[in-house]
Amino acid sequence: MSRMIDEQRVIVTWHARTDVGLVRPNNEDNFLILDVERGAYWTAADGACVPDGVGRWEIGPSGIVLAVSDGMGGALAGEVASHLAVTTVARLLHRFDARALYAHLPFSERLRLALEQANRLIYEKSQEHPELMGMGATFTAAAYHQGWLYLGQVGDSRAYMIRAGRIRQLTKDQSLVHHLVEAGFLTEEQAERHAYRNVILQALGAHPHTVIVMDRVQVRRGDHVLLCSDGLSGKVTAPEMCEIILGASDLVEATNALVQLAVERGGEDNITVLLARFDGDALPQAREDEEPAPLHIERDDRLPEVVEPELWDELVRFVPAPVANGTRGPGTTRREDAHPDAQERGAEDRGGSQGSSEAPGLADDPPEGELPGIPSRTVARALLILLLLLLFGAVLSTWWYLSVHDRRHVEPEEGPSLALRGVVPG
Repeated sequence: MSRMIDEQRVIVTWHARTDVGLVRPNNEDNFLILDVERGAYWTAADGACVPDGVGRWEIGPSGIVLAVSDGMGGALAGEVASHLAVTTVARLLHRFDARALYAHLPFSERLRLALEQANRLIYEKSQEHPELMGMGATFTAAAYHQGWLYLGQVGDSRAYMIRAGRIRQLTKDQSLVHHLVEAGFLTEEQAERHAYRNVILQALGAHPHTVIVMDRVQVRRGDHVLLCSDGLSGKVTAPEMCEIILGASDLVEATNALVQLAVERGGEDNITVLLARFDGDALPQAREDEEPAPLHIERDDRLPEVVEPELWDELVRFVPAPVANGTRGPGTTRREDAHPDAQERGAEDRGGSQGSSEAPGLADDPPEGELPGIPSRTVARALLILLLLLLFGAVLSTWWYLSVHDRRHVEPEEGPSLALRGVVPG
């Protein structure tokens, strides 16, 4: 009997690290590691609560969620946005698991609904507090549930999978240059150097409503899953990531090596890495040459736009008060905290003094990759203006919609009262 139980186990080992880098004064990145059933979770704000070594969980029937969020906005607004994103998703998924109204939904739809509510909360907070106006956050989740890895994405934070010694990017960047590449206007090499490579198409909190791109992929024994912000993916190539991870003695060594390489190559942005490995006899071995094949999941039309008022009020009460400009909020890491000599090196990298302004539009020449007077991660009006100037607005919107809906898949229902609609072949 005990052997049968052992054979049904799925074990995840994980390690996460976030680093402020060498240039930015604060860390706007965050991460999430959630045990859905127990409601136990860790974020970057927990600091010492996150195991220094490798975390190890036996995954229960309700699953786990791993996620990375990259905040954006003036002052400390980016930190607030990413913090709201990870804590909202953690709290709601745990609540959904215990409420009959939501528990019957397919896991993909519970994850989607949690992300939609995070978008709503971030947007409403930005409207209520002038100091948070314009804040937003990317969010990429890799959630394991009953043999599948569910990928929920908004923005350009990435998810990779390493299987049988090969790495594959599971997500598609929701960015301007990525869709220019897919449309044939740019090559991959041109995209890496493009002036607008940091402009993204959407983020949590940028608008009252957002589109959550949801996919799922089967998990095999020994699969590695890597989540990261663009502070890593913009500095380290996928083959380099694969070589470092497979060559390391454990997840801690691999994570530290990835962060260190991104720092050595400039460290202009915050860097967040969450690395996990899935094992256990309940997972099948990958077939020879079996590649991860993400399948797109459409949103069910009957999924509510909002959660119950009681649950929403509880969520709003739980959310901490926004942080005033100039103060340190939960999970805030200043440059001098992370690296004793980083403040000096960061000033040298910028070619100015420590007191020089980093606000976009104030310098005579904006940093590469930024529009004059517009933050590099602007996702709303700036993107619209940019697309109009480039005359690609209609083309890109149509292309993105078709590319998202091209991978046809319907999440099987988990209860008798819900069946997800399919996608009509084009």
